[in-house]
Amino acid sequence: MKVFVAADMEGLAGLVTWDSADNDRMRCFMTQEVNAAARGAFAAGASEVFAGESHGNMRNLLPDALDPRIGFLSGQPKPMNHMGGVDSSFGLALFVGYHAKSGTLRGNMAHTYAGHIFSLSFNGVEVGEIGSDAALCGYHGVPVGLVAGDREACKEAEQLLGSVRTVAVKEGVAHTAARCLPVEQARGMIEQAAADAVKHASEFRPFRFEGPVTAQVVFTAPNFADTVEQFDFVKRIDGRTITIEGKDYLQTFERFNALHFLAPVVR
Repeated sequence: MKVFVAADMEGLAGLVTWDSADNDRMRCFMTQEVNAAARGAFAAGASEVFAGESHGNMRNLLPDALDPRIGFLSGQPKPMNHMGGVDSSFGLALFVGYHAKSGTLRGNMAHTYAGHIFSLSFNGVEVGEIGSDAALCGYHGVPVGLVAGDREACKEAEQLLGSVRTVAVKEGVAHTAARCLPVEQARGMIEQAAADAVKHASEFRPFRFEGPVTAQVVFTAPNFADTVEQFDFVKRIDGRTITIEGKDYLQTFERFNALHFLAPVVR
């Protein structure tokens, strides 16, 4: 079975805030959590592990520090944003370093894609990056078996995905402060949970939004909606809110993905 490992930053063990001084440490921590998930997957019988990046410039994984058995995709822009590389050949996806959606109480570094997005929903279901990325996997028939991140991210994953395995590597006490597990302990827990998820892969079901799909985006200020309302697939709802129409989840997501990059052009 092929396993896809998606890696974000804000849910990594040992990191609690955005600080450029942490960039080297963040890259190391991200690489080591991917390695931990891969070790568990291989130990449980995975035939192949492929990693994708979900943070910033998406050039954060350290190639010379990755487990040599792991293939990976870095860089952006790319189709499906965080989930670039996922297709129906994968049997399971594992998420490490993930965070809760924007506005989550005690969600360490909680946000949804960018600081100008207040909320995001698909077909009436509010999601953050966990839900939107899981649905991209689900579009290709791939279930998510593990989400590792802060405690609120784990709660969010359980509410959306049901029987998914979770590993809470820290607990937020404020938006940019958290109680953290020792990083080696957290990595051991991720490795064990990844192995358990792969062993029980048949228990998980893809998370899907059936088409047609409507996204609702609430921005933090009206100027972001002003910038993108002229597209023919966009409907302006109020000062800060737009909806985006698409024939299926992938089309709607890709339209959202483009608009969320375009919206901050005019400030």
